[in-house]
Amino acid sequence: MNNEILHKQIEEQFNSVFTPIPEVPNYILDNLNHELRSYQKQAISHLIFTQESDVADMKFKHLLFHMATGSGKTLVLAASMLYLFKKFGKQNFVFFVHTDAIIRKTHDNLVNTNSSKYLFKKEGINIDGNIITIQLVDVFPPVPNPNTIYLKLTTIQKLHGDLEEAREDSLTYESLQNIDIVLLADEAHHYFSATKRNQRNISKTEEEIKSWEKTIKKTLSLRPKNRLLGFSATFNLSNDVLFENIKDKIVYQYDLKKFMEDGFSKNVMLLRADEPDENKMLHGILLNQYRKYIAQNYDIDLKPIILFKSNTIDTSLTAHKNFTMMLDKLNPKELDMVINKGYNLYKNQNNIWSNMFSFYKEKNLNKVVSDLQWDFSEGSLLNANTKEFLSEDNALYLNSLEDKNNPIRAVFAVAKLNEGWDVLNLFDIVRISEGASKTKVTTDSEAQLIGRGARYFPYMYNEEKSYNRRFDIMSSDLKILESLHYHTINDNSYIQHLEQSLEDANIQVKEDSFEKLSAKVKPEFKKTSIFKEGKIYINKLISTTIEDYNSLADYGAVAFYDIPLTTTIEQKYGEKAQISTEVNRHEVTWKVDKIYIQKAIQRHPFFQFSNLKKYMPAISSMKDFIENKEFLGDLKLYITLPIDEKISDISPIEKLKMVENYMESLEKKIRKNYMKERGTPIFEGVSFSKLINDYQVELSKVNTSISRMSEVVRSRNMRDHNWYIYDKAIVNSWESSFIDFINDYIDELKQKYQEVYLIRNERKVKIVEIDGTRGFMPDFLLYLKDKSCTYQVFLEPKGDHLRRQDQWKEDLLISLSERDDIEILAENNEVRLLGIKFYSETTKNKKKFREDFKDKLL
Repeated sequence: MNNEILHKQIEEQFNSVFTPIPEVPNYILDNLNHELRSYQKQAISHLIFTQESDVADMKFKHLLFHMATGSGKTLVLAASMLYLFKKFGKQNFVFFVHTDAIIRKTHDNLVNTNSSKYLFKKEGINIDGNIITIQLVDVFPPVPNPNTIYLKLTTIQKLHGDLEEAREDSLTYESLQNIDIVLLADEAHHYFSATKRNQRNISKTEEEIKSWEKTIKKTLSLRPKNRLLGFSATFNLSNDVLFENIKDKIVYQYDLKKFMEDGFSKNVMLLRADEPDENKMLHGILLNQYRKYIAQNYDIDLKPIILFKSNTIDTSLTAHKNFTMMLDKLNPKELDMVINKGYNLYKNQNNIWSNMFSFYKEKNLNKVVSDLQWDFSEGSLLNANTKEFLSEDNALYLNSLEDKNNPIRAVFAVAKLNEGWDVLNLFDIVRISEGASKTKVTTDSEAQLIGRGARYFPYMYNEEKSYNRRFDIMSSDLKILESLHYHTINDNSYIQHLEQSLEDANIQVKEDSFEKLSAKVKPEFKKTSIFKEGKIYINKLISTTIEDYNSLADYGAVAFYDIPLTTTIEQKYGEKAQISTEVNRHEVTWKVDKIYIQKAIQRHPFFQFSNLKKYMPAISSMKDFIENKEFLGDLKLYITLPIDEKISDISPIEKLKMVENYMESLEKKIRKNYMKERGTPIFEGVSFSKLINDYQVELSKVNTSISRMSEVVRSRNMRDHNWYIYDKAIVNSWESSFIDFINDYIDELKQKYQEVYLIRNERKVKIVEIDGTRGFMPDFLLYLKDKSCTYQVFLEPKGDHLRRQDQWKEDLLISLSERDDIEILAENNEVRLLGIKFYSETTKNKKKFREDFKDKLL
């Protein structure tokens, strides 16, 4: 059924050779406060494809983005606003939703520049040298400012009331007949009637939805250029009536299952226990605090949140009271008894409790109690249930839990947080059992809450911030920062309902225990001379120092910049045909005037002296940076112009934009290359036995009744394959396919080479870009030896969804075979390094790999 949606039709066209995939314009990328992820760029590309179609006004007025909770729908919405404003001059936007809480959140997202949730550039939206402002309005002005986006934030109820019952100082159908508008519908699943139209017994809610639907359709139809973009994570496409209604509107789909499989969420873990709520709450905060301690050990700034979920307000208030009393009376002696009991119970198990109680066994419990009573004091608790608790200040706290100045560590809630609540640092949800229902309706609500809590918390580690999981198959304490734990009861009927609810919601869940898969170097291989005396060659790194940064060149940057001629497009008004205007051109050199450099620096916070000095210790002042010829003192732009134009014909605004573009590229170079280790073309040998040894992979046990993961790491027996050095291959599907490929060619390889060994590189052998700072660890090494030479071949199977972002890795591999300056520090000259193109399972890319493999090795 899903093959029929608009998203699939667009993808099929993109996969053809006739339809180029639209690139996301720089004016979008440059004006957002967050870098767009690959799937968000795909969503915008789909939007661009529809809106630049000749039939956009007929077929693509109403589009829907069906994207998972936590996938960044609002960032896609913000990017869409920039696109429609710049490309089509859309200035009037109406954002509507069904609750006031989401209105407040959206105000912070789109308007409040002081909010940590603000999605546009803090420094201001700059398009073509013009500063664009977003202005909140109740009605749209008859004469708009050309550099202003007008935004109305409202609820669907109020929008419906305003339009149906015309009032002064509100939107009316009459006023909207004269202007183009863009409707932005959040939680858009609320605005579609999924019931059959001929039913007689229609509930009040369903009747209301139909009224809203009618109002939206009427508003959209007022003008051909009007647009409606809807966003939701929960369109029920299994409902035939709803599916027929929206299938031609879903311009992009990225469901929760795909989102979780791609690693953009936390792992969701179930913790089942038969114990009183008070014990469950204590264990919950111990685990929550354990996360904080682990983060501190790695210099990671984290304030983990715990949520206590109750079924009724009275139960929640009681839980809140009991929690406070429990914590007040907690003392080191009592905690020591809890720790010892837990340690003895779990010490022989592979799960989070074993790790946690072992950790606390070695911890000063006086400090632990003190930390708990301070971190979870009354001022750090928030009850989100009744009006007296949910004041305006508390509402702000609830929607800014990641902020450093937000004191909240624990939230007590019933059902107010299931929709529109964005929080990244929620790590524990404790189900308060007293009076709780075990029905499917209850577990559906719990599954929705779990889905929201599964949003990934990006954190800095090894100087990099990641937005997806890093430790799925690695043994690391940091796994706990990539997991959400749901503490619940161990009741069979309840668990069955919960599993079904999670499956219906496409939430991939794991039991909180893990298995260790082991791979051992084969005893017969350990006896070979290769293992005993051989070496693996990796390139030498040079640590940069302050003295290495005395000019722009030391950052991989230059004081000149090419500005290409922008090809003009001619289109006669009223006609669709477009004619590219070809012009004779010439290149002119502009020695950039100091005033333009100063102005560009003023508009670019990175280049404020207090910040710049951190990256450029050699500069003594901004005057030095601007005038010194080692930096910007000799900045030149090489500009391509039509043959009859001169530098003097370029407007000051255009010149400033050119300099700003250069400064943006310069910032990237400076950030990337300061104080890093650089790769060199000199490769040194490291003892084979030092890098290649037995290894283990930790895998969380997946609850197979609710998981349908397409990529599962598994253990494959390799004892009968003497060319594979380990007894087992612990691999995912495309890595297993790669091993099959090698097996198909093993006879040919053995005919040519005396020795053939495939080696799994389990995060030991790392190579770094030559004269660059990026490094990676190829998944496999192929060791070959003939009569005259030893070959070390780097090989990397790659999932197609990662090829584009990892292209630099393939370029590095290929360069090993092509560069003339590679120097191998070996005892003899009979060692060669080779890199092969990425292996992929798709026919086209697999063919490229096969040709490169055979050409270089056979």
